Amino acid sequence: MPVVVHLDHATEEGLVRDAVAVGLGSVMYDASAVPYDQNVRATADIARWCHERGVWVEAEIGEIGGKDGAHHPRTRTKPGEAASFVAATSVDALAVAVGSSHAMLTRDAVLDTGLIADIHRAVPVPLVLHGSSGVPDAGLAAAVAAGMTKINVATQLNKAFTGAVRACLAADPVMVDPRLYGAAAREAVAAEVTRLLGVLRAAG
Repeated sequence: MPVVVHLDHATEEGLVRDAVAVGLGSVMYDASAVPYDQNVRATADIARWCHERGVWVEAEIGEIGGKDGAHHPRTRTKPGEAASFVAATSVDALAVAVGSSHAMLTRDAVLDTGLIADIHRAVPVPLVLHGSSGVPDAGLAAAVAAGMTKINVATQLNKAFTGAVRACLAADPVMVDPRLYGAAAREAVAAEVTRLLGVLRAAG
């Protein structure tokens, strides 16, 4: 199975350069917190430098909640602005704000699938959904059907990992071998990844 090691949410040029230097083939440069024009300039510079070295670049516009961002319809990505941003920066993928939030522990986020479809029609590169752990299975499937290509999942896997560790330690209060509860945690994460892949593949 081909895989890639990806640097997510890098906000400093130096960190991107360090990641490329050690062999990472994919980076996300996140300048979404600065004004749009500044985001365009900084991202275009990073993309140019990375592309000269054969590295794939993801960027973000709009504000995806949970990492000091907002979770409000007014902060969502506008299709026309997304198209202009991609054209000006030459990024390979675009993370967009469509209703999800980072680090959600509940799975009740409601995505704007109509907006996803509009952005998908306007933008020629793959769209990325951050904050996917807060989206229920049906919402993830709908997002893929509407045009999302890359689905970022972290918190949901952290929950599976931590839950398995807690269960092991509760079942055996004298357990001290991290290989035992670590193995259970890895198996739990693998099972959840497999389940989520099934959800996404079924959506096409």
